[in-house]
Amino acid sequence: MRNKMLVAFFITVISIVFLSNDSFGGWTQPKGGMYNQVSYSYYITKKKFTTIKFDANKAVSGWGGGIAKSESSKFTARDATYYGEYGVTNKITVFTSIPFWKETMSKDIIRYAGERGPSGIGDVNLGIKHKLSDNFLKGPLSFQATVKIPEGYKYGDPLKALSLGDGQYDLTLELFWGRAPVLAGKGYAWLLPGYKFRFENDKFYSFKPSDQIKLAAGGGYPISSKAVIRWLIDWTKSVGNAEVSRELIIENYKYAGKAEQGDHVLIRDTLGLEFDALSAGLSFVYKVSQKSDLVISYNETLEGMGIFETKDAALGKTWSVALTYSF
Repeated sequence: MRNKMLVAFFITVISIVFLSNDSFGGWTQPKGGMYNQVSYSYYITKKKFTTIKFDANKAVSGWGGGIAKSESSKFTARDATYYGEYGVTNKITVFTSIPFWKETMSKDIIRYAGERGPSGIGDVNLGIKHKLSDNFLKGPLSFQATVKIPEGYKYGDPLKALSLGDGQYDLTLELFWGRAPVLAGKGYAWLLPGYKFRFENDKFYSFKPSDQIKLAAGGGYPISSKAVIRWLIDWTKSVGNAEVSRELIIENYKYAGKAEQGDHVLIRDTLGLEFDALSAGLSFVYKVSQKSDLVISYNETLEGMGIFETKDAALGKTWSVALTYSF
């Protein structure tokens, strides 16, 4: 399995799993209010959903004609992340997500020689959320813009080195809608549609990941005075505008790439630039105090179907634990 695909998909998964607070959705922080969350996650995958065909010797034999589940080299990642929100006004909240420690490990001995992988600071996200309405379909509606900044780590040669991210900038624009209560005077639900613009990486050989259509939904319901169950479904659909340079295609000949493959294998497998993915997760929340929660979460990639079918993405599982504090 080409582990650049796995790094890209791991980043996508934790970006939604880690946001565990009730304000996730259309709600913004009150003026001067602050939400803090420290999370630790563990991600593992040994399989993938792929449109690339492989022969008995695991060499590429073709592509297209359906999606298959296949074995891949084991890949694991661990991540400790701080996420924070601050209410500038009652309608404007700024936020950041900082993976202050991240480590990846690959067992792809063909390409990475079993390298443990780098550790350090991953992609930093900075964003702003603006509440547009307090009562849109009986709930708050907000607009959010997020910039991903890949400057906290050294980006290695994408054909022979693991890195802590894709090494390129993203801009994500989203609408948040939420509603509470939703059932018997309790619980809440949220909906999050958006679009991610993904920009060029030219640090070694030029390539650009596909832009993505994003859709997520979730909610929470109290099962006691101190415990809440939360759920989420997250869908990512590539729009198909990924690109790789001619220089990158030629350089890949050293790693079993062939001229007849063009950019197909690089985009869909080696670099993971154009994946579709559907995942679902559950969280258990225990209220430690009036201002603090303990959150235990699990997320898994689903096969999906139709337009929601997972394609050219890792079949991964993520466990995470988070401690939150608000004031």
